Amino acid sequence: FERMHHKNRADMIWTEGPIERFMATAPVELQRAMILAMHTGQRYGDLIRLRWSDYDGATIRLIQRKTDQAVYLPCTSQLKQALDSIPRQCPYILARADGRPWFTAKNDKELSKQWTAQTKRCGLYAEDEAERLELGDLRGTAVTLMAEAGCTVPQIVAVTGHTLESATRILERYMARTSRMAEAAILHFENAKATEFANRLQTADMRSPKAANKIERIQ
Repeated sequence: FERMHHKNRADMIWTEGPIERFMATAPVELQRAMILAMHTGQRYGDLIRLRWSDYDGATIRLIQRKTDQAVYLPCTSQLKQALDSIPRQCPYILARADGRPWFTAKNDKELSKQWTAQTKRCGLYAEDEAERLELGDLRGTAVTLMAEAGCTVPQIVAVTGHTLESATRILERYMARTSRMAEAAILHFENAKATEFANRLQTADMRSPKAANKIERIQ
């Protein structure tokens, strides 16, 4: 599914094509940031401050800086695989190629700068800032992906730490426009017990071959 264009910064999400394009040529340390952000839905400032002590091999626990909210994150199998493959060269999970942390007390913007440089290298950079895909946009992307996977809004916010209102606003922007959600809706409609009566409805010619032949003869 293709990237959608919006003028509001909060409207931006990463979709499959741009993600694959970014990952195809990104240095491994940026690939790790992509996976961590997409599978946790956390803010940039929290991602770069995540420590190995926050990860127990199965879950991540953190206190979000903006809200002071405690978040419990069971890791997906893909996220666990990614985390377990990272050399623990410094206290922080996300680190540069030489093992130095992206986050320091004097500079917490370097990962964002390198992210922008990679979007330029792979042709995703937009001159219009409102159209520019950034690492922070993976937070809304995570909300959208979880909804596409069938998660409820309360389940989503339990992972990302969004308020119910902000998560709902994100979903209102995107859910009606994604083919995956439409396909999932029809799959549920066809297979749910609650809609079984609707799926049994047939016209007379559908129910009876004789009736269909009769209609054909009349026509």
